[in-house]
Amino acid sequence: MKKQLLTLALLAVAGTAGAQTSTPASQVPNGNFEGSWAACKPWTGNGKTKEMNKQPEKWTVSNVIGYVSNFMGATNVGEQQTPGRGEKGNAIKIYNAPNSALSTKTVPGYMTLGTSWSTANSLGLKADGGTFGGISFVNKPDALRFYYKRSHSGKNTRSSVIAYLWNGSTSQEKVPSDIQAQTKVTMVDRDVNVLEKPYSQGGNVTNNAKLIAKIEYYTTETPTEWTECIIPFEYVKKNAAETPAKFNIIFAASDYFNSTVTQGVTMYIDDVDLVYYHALSSATYDGQAIPGFAENTLSYDLSSQVYDEKKFDCTVKGIGAEAVKNYDESTGLLTVTVNGNNISDDATSKTVYTFQFKKMDYTGVLSALSVNGKDIEAFDEGRYHYTVVGDYTEGRVKATAKGADDAVATNYDPATRIYSINVTGGSKVNNYYVKFAKTTTDYKGKMSIVMEGGLLSAATSSVGITAPVDGKADFQLLGFELQGMGLIGDIFVTDVPYTEKNGVVDLYKEQTITIFGDMGAMLEELPVVLKGTLKDGKLTANIGIAPVDVTVDIVPLDATSLDLSSNAVNLEGTPLAGMKADMTNKNLTIFLPEATEGVDAKESNVVVGTTASSLSLTDGNDWGVTKDFIAAAVSYDRVFKTDNYVQSFVLPFGFTVPEGTTVAELSSVNGDNLVFKPVATTEANKPYLVVTTDADFINKLTNVQVKATTGADLTTTVSGVSHIGSYTAQNVANAYGYANGKFVKATTGSVKPFRTYVKVTGSQGAAPMAFGVNIEGTVTGINNATTAATAKEAIYNLQGVRVSGDLKHLTKGVYIVNGQKVVVK
Repeated sequence: MKKQLLTLALLAVAGTAGAQTSTPASQVPNGNFEGSWAACKPWTGNGKTKEMNKQPEKWTVSNVIGYVSNFMGATNVGEQQTPGRGEKGNAIKIYNAPNSALSTKTVPGYMTLGTSWSTANSLGLKADGGTFGGISFVNKPDALRFYYKRSHSGKNTRSSVIAYLWNGSTSQEKVPSDIQAQTKVTMVDRDVNVLEKPYSQGGNVTNNAKLIAKIEYYTTETPTEWTECIIPFEYVKKNAAETPAKFNIIFAASDYFNSTVTQGVTMYIDDVDLVYYHALSSATYDGQAIPGFAENTLSYDLSSQVYDEKKFDCTVKGIGAEAVKNYDESTGLLTVTVNGNNISDDATSKTVYTFQFKKMDYTGVLSALSVNGKDIEAFDEGRYHYTVVGDYTEGRVKATAKGADDAVATNYDPATRIYSINVTGGSKVNNYYVKFAKTTTDYKGKMSIVMEGGLLSAATSSVGITAPVDGKADFQLLGFELQGMGLIGDIFVTDVPYTEKNGVVDLYKEQTITIFGDMGAMLEELPVVLKGTLKDGKLTANIGIAPVDVTVDIVPLDATSLDLSSNAVNLEGTPLAGMKADMTNKNLTIFLPEATEGVDAKESNVVVGTTASSLSLTDGNDWGVTKDFIAAAVSYDRVFKTDNYVQSFVLPFGFTVPEGTTVAELSSVNGDNLVFKPVATTEANKPYLVVTTDADFINKLTNVQVKATTGADLTTTVSGVSHIGSYTAQNVANAYGYANGKFVKATTGSVKPFRTYVKVTGSQGAAPMAFGVNIEGTVTGINNATTAATAKEAIYNLQGVRVSGDLKHLTKGVYIVNGQKVVVK
């Protein structure tokens, strides 16, 4: 029968089959009166009432019960009208009727979403009444729509339509609330109080209500057929921005606010609903009205204009309507969707307008980027950070936009050495950056990256350090990557104090940086701590990056150790071969945390916790570790001579000297001779001489305690002469190197790893050109004889007979010199 029924039916499709539909929250409840009709029980202040005619659900009809003592004068002024509009369903009939007990008094017929009430004394005097309250409601309708018929049998006084929206509340004391007793009550949200109308009865009014919108409409028309009536709401300007909380509608056969009521006026009402406009009332571009604009015309051609959102303006029709704009740069089409205030309840409460603007070639990206005429090989339109090495000069960078209508703006910042490129294509904006890194001295090494306890990579990389200026240098790590995250960017730590002492440069800087790269920019500012050492042209460094918990260790490729033990490293997917790749020192020792999984237990020089399955030493390669550990087995590829030949060594572990081997430490200085005393047990990191009959005696050792070399004293000093061990191949000056059974003085010379040399550190008078070697109680080869032995020294044969001459002229045999057996061959 009614248009509203169709809307409700469509909404019901999404619900459970057979379920009753409900009125949307933005609409008048039961506005078509098709809901249930129940007995009307008029409200009275003392609670005494009786059933009258039926009234539609959600509505109240102004029937009265008469005297509260005996209900004399009970009068009906409203009833169900069947059929309703379209000869279907229900409507309601309201009318002014004479009081059943006193025909000279007329009861006004009206219906309301609030509560009707009436009062008078027993003589019918002091009459008053109306409506209080309403329903909860938060929307902002534009108009009230309904269908009506109207007639009169006497004087044609006007009928009324009253509606209002408000928030807050009013409260009036001592309002008489029934007929005869006139019980006094406090009445909340009385109609005349909310609408700020005059009243004749009642006490003090407390009013914090805000009237937001109202309708006060009157008619004397008498259509005999159902006639549509649409009445706009009048919004109170000062409260128009407020959100309603309550709503009421009153249909009255009489002049509602007039105490004079005419008998015989009848009004029929059906299909009451609220109207929400969703249209444009005007549209302009660049301050000019769009040609041909009309509310009901939905498409417009503006293809000669380039769209600028700041130039387009429109005005919506509908107090709570909203215009939603969407511009498609790929097509140049602007879509304006006007949603009514009830769009959340009614998806059809909208109107869509389209405005075709000029189609632009917008991309907001670069298609090419070059420096000094050479394309950047890694360029990709979706990558925004690039680093080149060198200084910037005007015109050096060329950036080409992809879209013909894109705009490109550039700027160079000499402080950061960054060239910025802004590409704008309509609303598509991207920024590209070219960093001009300084020229550096590059140091190649193994870079191990640990993140939150997991080893991400151990790759060969280079880092750069600029030439120091005023005691400061810049540190550059280009192409920093994290496994699983790809390229993070470039790390620049600037103005690092460059302190050099005894040929060693210490680097230390705490700085907050932004890693230069797409991912780095997303990470924003990060605090970093750089620690480094430059020695002999090699860099060892550590970078801690917080709060992402990343640690970067950089060691030279010929480093002796790689210490990852301070991190709970998970080596899964990272074989040891990957860590050792490109490392050149065969003595490389890798330290891992206790209980590390994913490593081959048989790998040599891999310390898990504090133990290694084996220690393998390669002669001629440097050695050095920072921590103690136990090696279950030892392998040393040095072949010791076995023909009573004296040799030197220093080792990072001690051992019990096996049978057939003599190991001796410097114990005294006898003129030009160094006396060495045999020991039963050696100490780690201490220099010794050895004579052995077993070339492989070191490889037979087990469970050795390997000691850290960091900070170790490799020197034994006696009477101003120092016997010094070395774990690195190095040049020494003014030292004595072991050769042909003697420590021979040299202005410059070299020493191999695991070997020893001698230096005079105290007062020795005129330092000899060579020191002879005397291992107590040991017969050694002629190489151990000293050229300093002369006829002046006591030389004896094995029979104890002193012989004359020096060793050079004696016949072959065994002699005793200074208690030392010497063989002359």
